[in-house]
Amino acid sequence: MKKLLLLLFISAGVLFSCTNPKESAEYKQLQQERDSLLMLGSSTDTEMAEMMSVIDDVEENFNQIREAEKYLAVQSTEKGEMSANTKKRISDNFKMVNEILQKNKAQLAALNKKYASSSGQTAALRNTIERLNKEMEESGMRINDLQTELSRRDATIAQLSTNVTELSGHLEEQSVTIREQERSLNTAYFVFGTMNELKDQKILTGGFLKTTKVLDGAFNQDYFIEIDIRETTRIPLYDTKGKLWSTHPDDTYEFEKGADGNLTFVITDTQRFWSLTKYLIIQVK
Repeated sequence: MKKLLLLLFISAGVLFSCTNPKESAEYKQLQQERDSLLMLGSSTDTEMAEMMSVIDDVEENFNQIREAEKYLAVQSTEKGEMSANTKKRISDNFKMVNEILQKNKAQLAALNKKYASSSGQTAALRNTIERLNKEMEESGMRINDLQTELSRRDATIAQLSTNVTELSGHLEEQSVTIREQERSLNTAYFVFGTMNELKDQKILTGGFLKTTKVLDGAFNQDYFIEIDIRETTRIPLYDTKGKLWSTHPDDTYEFEKGADGNLTFVITDTQRFWSLTKYLIIQVK
């Protein structure tokens, strides 16, 4: 944890040195996110340090892009024909930005994959990654807009827009893919019913003198209700008795009895509860 703390302070210093007063709001936002990330336990230190290192690299890359954008924005408003040196500098800046965007794209893809499998997920970390993904998209669009403006001054610069246009399309595809992956990772299914109902749907098999088996064969997937595990932690059973058939760690759930005697199934540790299976099966009376 000490190494992570040191890394966070160093990263904050780099950002502060590259940020002018007008960007102080962004700096404060990043600081708040990093303060929240420090709440993770020591068991995730190495994992978190790796992700924070990637985040630091991406942030530094965005600082370089912002500096290049300032120069390109000034050139897009200049009048008259551009000199050969100016054309070359503009071309070099676009080339540099494209390379940095490609690097950030690869790093963010790896970061999203690592976050998806991380055992130390937090809202602050998710917000940081989402912000970086959004800035990636916005940077691509801003660069594309600048190229459009500059192409009006000199037709030869129009050729430089191809790479950024393609990259913007890739970024949109990547953003859609990431959202789908996140939705899939947080999707689970539950069902509750009587023994006969669960057997009719082939969710349970066996019974008298035979061992009851769970999800043995072609069960009816449509009988299950799809949920987002980040949002659903309480499931009313509308019955006074309940039995859990699916496999989950014992200390991650409980049957809570209400004033009317009916039970509510309560998930007390979301990450661990769904670690063994994404199917929840409960038998009621």
